[in-house]
Amino acid sequence: MQAIIKKSVWIIGMGVLSVMAILLYFSFNPEKGLFFPKCPSYQYLGIYCSGCGSQRAIHDLLHLRIGDAISHNMLLLPALFVLMQHGLVKVGVLKTRSLLNYRFAPIIVLIIVLVFMLLRNLKMYPFAYLAP
Repeated sequence: MQAIIKKSVWIIGMGVLSVMAILLYFSFNPEKGLFFPKCPSYQYLGIYCSGCGSQRAIHDLLHLRIGDAISHNMLLLPALFVLMQHGLVKVGVLKTRSLLNYRFAPIIVLIIVLVFMLLRNLKMYPFAYLAP
């Protein structure tokens, strides 16, 4: 009984935090720089990390500007898909296996993130399109 209560409190808490984040990113444009954090790797090293442009991409997605979201961070849409699938499996909505629960999933995710980061910092065609 106590485990069910803990799980439901966790689900409700994550739902409330998600709604708050969605409202924040819908209402305010991170490009204006009001109170959204800047990327430390770009700010101090001049290197685009794999997450650079994600805040702007989320704002664009919430306003249904898919093309703009992809231009800010091409990796965000697949990452959101995988995270949503994982969350739905954990909550019990989906009865399949989470994509993140496979043996080599962490290594594959790390390789994808590092290769994306490397390629988006190359200034040559066609990789320059990966920069936010």
